[in-house]
Amino acid sequence: MTTLFERMSTPRSTIAAKVDYVLGEARATDTGGHHCHWPGCDAQVPPAMWGCKRHWYMLPAELRRKIWRTFKPGQEKSKTPSPAYIEAAREVRAWIDAQTAAPDAQERLL
Repeated sequence: MTTLFERMSTPRSTIAAKVDYVLGEARATDTGGHHCHWPGCDAQVPPAMWGCKRHWYMLPAELRRKIWRTFKPGQEKSKTPSPAYIEAAREVRAWIDAQTAAPDAQERLL
């Protein structure tokens, strides 16, 4: 029988299976000092999570899907995210920066 991690390592991994992996990791592990990737947010989150719930859902759905599609289970442990994941994370950061550049940006995001 294959383990969840082995099933997740195949190219046909579904986002739903990745969600199950991340939620399992969230329940099983300490944050280890990992924090939300939203600039200025100090919320502690498990290493398998991109960020806190508030900021995750502030991202457009398409950017969240890019993070999910490029996330490889275990990358948070091996510290070896794929180039595609790094590019998706950069796209997210560029989007955040663009949204927060205007003085009234925080009001628009809330």
